[in-house]
Order: sequence, then C-alpha cells, then structure tokens
Amino acid sequence: MWWLLLLGVATSRCLHDETQKSVRLLKPQVSQPVPHFRSSIVPSPGSLDPQPLRIHTYYTRDSVSSKTWARDGDKNRGVSRALAALRETTGRIQGILAVIPVQGPLLLSRDSTQYCRAVWGDPDTPNYHRCSLLNPGYQGESCLGAKMPDAHLHGYSLWPEHGLPQLIQPDGPGVQNTDFLLYVLVTHTPKCHKELCLKSLESSEPSSLSLGTTSAELYRALASSTLRKTPSICISWPAVIAYAACCQLDPEDRPLAGTIVYCAQHLTSPSLSHSDIVMATLHELLHALGFSGQLFKRWRDCPSGLSAREHCSTRKQVTRRDKWGQLLLTTPSVSHSLAKHLGVPGALMGAPLEEEGSLSSHWESRLFQGSIMTAAFDGAQYTHLDPVTLAAFEDSGWYQVNYSAAEELLWGQGSGLEFGLVSTCRNGSSDFFCSSSGLGCHYLHLDKGSCSSDPLLEGCRMYKPLANGGECWKEGNGLLNRAENPHGEIYHLHSRCFLANLTSQVLSKDKVSQPSRAPTGRCYLHQCTHKGTYEVQAEGSPWIPCPPGKAIQIPGYYGLLYCPQGRLCLSYKGTSAATSPLMNFSTQDLLFQLSLGLTGTPGHSLGKEQREELAEVVLQALVTRGGTGRCYFHSPSITAGLVFTVSMWKPPGCEGPSTATLYRTLTLILQEKPLQIHHGEGIFTTEYSLTTEYSKLLTLLDHNPSMIDQLLSAGSCLLLLILVGALGTLAYQKRATLQVGPSTT
Repeated sequence: MWWLLLLGVATSRCLHDETQKSVRLLKPQVSQPVPHFRSSIVPSPGSLDPQPLRIHTYYTRDSVSSKTWARDGDKNRGVSRALAALRETTGRIQGILAVIPVQGPLLLSRDSTQYCRAVWGDPDTPNYHRCSLLNPGYQGESCLGAKMPDAHLHGYSLWPEHGLPQLIQPDGPGVQNTDFLLYVLVTHTPKCHKELCLKSLESSEPSSLSLGTTSAELYRALASSTLRKTPSICISWPAVIAYAACCQLDPEDRPLAGTIVYCAQHLTSPSLSHSDIVMATLHELLHALGFSGQLFKRWRDCPSGLSAREHCSTRKQVTRRDKWGQLLLTTPSVSHSLAKHLGVPGALMGAPLEEEGSLSSHWESRLFQGSIMTAAFDGAQYTHLDPVTLAAFEDSGWYQVNYSAAEELLWGQGSGLEFGLVSTCRNGSSDFFCSSSGLGCHYLHLDKGSCSSDPLLEGCRMYKPLANGGECWKEGNGLLNRAENPHGEIYHLHSRCFLANLTSQVLSKDKVSQPSRAPTGRCYLHQCTHKGTYEVQAEGSPWIPCPPGKAIQIPGYYGLLYCPQGRLCLSYKGTSAATSPLMNFSTQDLLFQLSLGLTGTPGHSLGKEQREELAEVVLQALVTRGGTGRCYFHSPSITAGLVFTVSMWKPPGCEGPSTATLYRTLTLILQEKPLQIHHGEGIFTTEYSLTTEYSKLLTLLDHNPSMIDQLLSAGSCLLLLILVGALGTLAYQKRATLQVGPSTT
C-alpha cells in the first residue's frame, strides 16, 4: 500500500488558473494624445513580417507581497538554478514562436485605479474621466508581486478640470528589442507549500498536488510511525516549483508582460533536476504567453495571415461543450492536429480541456498524458512540447509557429475517436490504459509502473512510474540485485521496461504442467534495428529479435518476453545510440567526463554554496558555447581547488549530435578559446584538461579509424569465445535439469 500511495503523490498540479484570476490584465488606454508622453510604436497593419519572439527577463529581489517568507539562504541557492533554466527556456521559445515585433522601446501601462483616487465625472468637461486626485499611498506598479521599475512604465499626470495636465511622472526609457517582458521572482509565498491530509493510510485517496511536487520529502513523513498509529494526519511540504501569470496586453490583446515566481525552497531539492526546472518554466511561460482560460476569449482570427493584421478579428467561439458536457477548445488548427494524432480523418469538434471550474487552462489528462500543457507534471523525461499545443498558439492569432520544434506525443497515438473516454478506458480497448493490479510498464517504457488512477484520470487507470528504483535507464538501480538476478534484468541507459515472466530458476517436475507466473514489468537492454523494430537482451543472453506485438523466448530463461507495439524505436533513422553491443555495459557506453580547471581572481575563495552556484554558471556557458541542449550534461560540480567536472551522455529524448561528436567539438573549441565567467566579484577562466582514461580512449578512437577496426575485430573474437563457452555451459546444464530445460531460439 505504501508504494501505491506514493504513485499518487508523484503526480503534481499547476496553479495557473487561481493565480491568473488574482491579476488584473492591463492594456493601453485608448484616449487623446497626452503631452510629454511617449508610447511604444505599434506598426501599421501589414507593415512587418513576423520575427522570433524576443523575451526580456528582469530578475527582481523586490516583492510587494506582504506574505512572502524571507529565507535568503534558500533564495540564493535557488536563484542560479532558476536563471539558468530561464536562459535555456527563453532561447527555446525564440525558435518556436514568432510575432509582429514591437517597434521602439517596450513601455508598459500603469493601473489608473492605483495611482488615481478620483476622476472628473462631468461628460461635458474637456478632461472627462481623467485623473483629478492622486492616491497619496501609490507606491508604483507590480506584476504578481514583482515590483516594476518606473523605467519600464508610461508616466502619469494630474489633470485640472480645464486645461493642460501637471506631469507627475514622465515616461521611462522603456526596454529595447523586446516583445515580451518577463519579471522573475525567487522567493517563498503561501502558494509554495501544499498541505496533504490523510484520514487513514489504508482508505484515503491522495489529493491532487501542485506543479513540482516530488515524493522524496513526503515519503519520509509518510513512512514515519506516526502515520501508522494515527487515524489522520496533515503534512505541509514544499510542493511548487513555479507559477506564473500574464499581467499586460497590447492593443490587440497579445500578452506583453508577465511574472514567473520560483519557490526558492523547492529549487534546492536534490531530487529536482535542471531539466525539471526547465520544463516547469516552459509550462508556466506558455501560460503567460496565451495558453490560459483567461486569454482564450481574446484569441484572434487572422484568415489572411499574421502580417495582414487589418483582417484579424476576435474569435467568435474558442471553447464550447459537446453533448456529453466535455469542455473543448474548438479552434481549427487544434482540431485538425488532434485528429491527425488520433488517426482520425478530417477534423474533430475540438480538443478536450481539463474540467477545473469555470475556466480551464490545461489539456484533458486522459487524452494528453505527457503533453507540456496538462495539469499534471510527472517529470521532465515524461513531458513533451507536442504539436497540438503548438497548434493552439497558431490559433491564438498572435504567433507564427515553427512546427519542426514539436516533440512526438506517444500517448494515444493512432488510437481513434473514442480514445480517452471514461466510458471506454476501462473496457480493455486500448493498451495505454490498464485494469489489473501489480506491476507493469509505464507507456514510455522507461520505467516500471503500477496500475493506478488519480483525480485527473476520473477513474481511468494507467501504469504510473514507481517512486523509487523503477527506472530501467538508471544503471545504479541494478546494483541492488547484482548478487541474485534470476529474471536476468539489465539496468542501463538503453534498457527499457518489458512485460515478462522470465526466470532462470529450474522448475521441478510438479510445476511443469502449471501455468507460468503472470508477466510483470522487467528491465532489459534493447537496440533499434529499423524504425519500429528492435532486439532485446537479458543478462547473459545473445541479442534476440523482438517483433512488435509478439511474445518471444530468451535462451537460458523460462517464460516469455512481450514486445510492445508502436512504442519503441519510432524515431530510428539508421543510426542509434542504443546500438552498442560491443561496449561493456558496466561502463555505460558513450559516457564522457569533462574536466576544466578554473583560474580565478587571486585570493578569491569560494564556499560550498558559492561553488554550486558557480558550477551552474560554468555549465550554462559550456552549453552556450557548444550550441546544444543541457540534456547532455549531468552532475556538474566544482571542487575546493576550482576544478569543474561534468559527466556527458545522451539520455532518451535528447535531440542533437552524438555525445562523442559534441565532446570532440567542445574539446577543440575550449583549447582554442577558453571560457571566461563573471560570477559575483570574481572572474574565472577555464583551463582545459581530461580527468579519465576512458575519455582519452574515446577521443583517440574518434581520430583513429584503424584502431576502431582493430578493437572491433578483437571484440568480435572475444564475443565468439564467450558465446561458445556459454553454449557449452548451457548444454551441460540442460542435461542436469530433469529434462525440463530453458527455452531456446
């Protein structure tokens, strides 16, 4: 029961709807020109072509919320992680969305209800409805708790009943080369914590949790003896990575500014990876840019294209309910994109939205598991920027979308019109859902999973990743069962979860006629051979072809292994990082370790926390220099002697060149031009060096094809000798098994 409970805890929820409701959306007031006031120049209709969206981030330590919790230690540790994730996310958005650019500096509006206490109320007065009395308590503008500097804002004046105004605050200089201004806070607020109350361990259902919940801290609390002896208990823990809202719009309702709030205490959790923060940032930023129940009604219809703005109008209907009461996003690109995903000809009525009260800002979880814009967040490795979400931004009428940046959404792919309905998810019509108890495989086959539900699934059940130790791709998980491994499992970067009942244990005579144990989720190595086809390997076995949809036998083992259909090797293009049978699995193939010595300002020493922050800064500079994603780099650290070390390997879903190619490129670049990093009051310069013989070997192999041939030949001979020896041992064992031997192929 413990691990079933933790499965529910691992799923997390987003706070956007309740956050956005608390913000008043501002847009430029349409009024007569005001002397001494400048404004951002809005281009005339059709005068410009869309350009990549320029996002300017403004980090502020000032918060106008009186409820923030000041914990400077946590804040400082989280700032560098948050800003590193922001740099990666905003760079990614720039390659996805394009807009008609803002001309001149971006200037934001002031809220007249804040700086003005009274306005002229006589319609016959020349200055009707202009500010007649200032609010003496006015302290400036804020956006979701972030203080906005006067330099970013229009000015304001006090108007007499007749005549010209008295200028109180002139226009600021504005922000150049910016289409969206994002304010950034790293702090603590009441939203950053979540309380979970359980009436009893055996009967209570875990409540829905907020974006960024991890189970590590909660597990320790739930596993305490207190809960076992107490009928009810409430636990408060850091439950949110970040939340965001849009604050200001342009005259055509496109978002101009917003704020993202990072919860500092949660950012320091060791269970939270950089990729998790990046995906959470992307989710929240997409809300602020327009994927929001508050903004759907402002979406525009531009039949002649984004550049021909004179033909755009507000969309008449963006959401509606179908005959079953399901809320749908009904815009054309979204409807066609979902139909294509499900394999349905033509277009659908729309894409289902999650039922979250009067507004909804997320896709329905039953149909969109793994999408960046569902309300549930299970971790970066399970989350993708899908084509249907990009179609929504195209339908907003504000953006031009680069669909080549979309990631494949596997959940429900090709499953037909009735996929994800509450009425069909439990009848066995789709293997994306489950109905049994016990262990199986998460649909991405990266993890073992347990068949369970949550409030978002509304009674439908799916295999959810186990909280601890179920990751097939983590080699360390296999260390626990090295001494005894009767199922032949292999935990490795290229291992995947398969339903199987394999065992190497000899059956007695009285068990020969008995049915074998039900298959369960097990981890085995796989390698792609063609698109959609692959081979598998258990411990000590040769590579065996695994036809999708079939069950196979593995030499040396009793039982069967079931090959999933339409799940693995779908993006295979002729070469695969998984194809490395001659590598020693214990060394984790294509693993590199890059080491850079740092020379700093004389006498400049760093504490542990400062070194952690500096490691993130160096890593971000390294990522920028390499021109690739952060996903290649793992476990960055800096020693007291200022040696920066980072592991390099390419996990599943990481797009780009091979690790060897990137490693070779970086070594050449860093030798020619070292990195120079400014951090705090210090300036640090990198000195290139290698720290492992394994790295030297792989670099040498890249430059010496003849040596590769020699090693491959030697490896082939060695593999043949091992195989002959294994077959001899197998033949001997077969004679000693009471005539009940393992299956052979």
